[in-house]
Amino acid sequence: MVIAKDIFRRFPAKYEKLLAPLCEKLEQYTEPDSKAAIAWIIGEYADKITESEKLLEQLLEGFLQESDSVKLAILTATVKLYLKKPDEGNDMIEKVLQLSTEEADNPDLKDRAYIYWRMLSADPQKT
Repeated sequence: MVIAKDIFRRFPAKYEKLLAPLCEKLEQYTEPDSKAAIAWIIGEYADKITESEKLLEQLLEGFLQESDSVKLAILTATVKLYLKKPDEGNDMIEKVLQLSTEEADNPDLKDRAYIYWRMLSADPQKT
């Protein structure tokens, strides 16, 4: 999954046909690096992945138990989803920002969540 993420970063539009098969195996990604990678992919291609909001909701279920890298990836992916699909991501963005700022222990996660929250509150178009 990490290699797939690197390929998508390097060749953004070339391998989009692989998105669906990769996302279908979401439950199989158990390692933190692979979860962070699939979260990045879902966020980056939220507008091209069918039901991307449901995939992120699955990742969000165990949010507080995940490693810090996975939490950061889920937070960023949720913000990207919200920016690309505001109607589908509205409830989820509130939940992940609340979890990140009020219940998480990692100061980096809290800081990033506060920054996103301020940016989204000020002007989502500029975000």
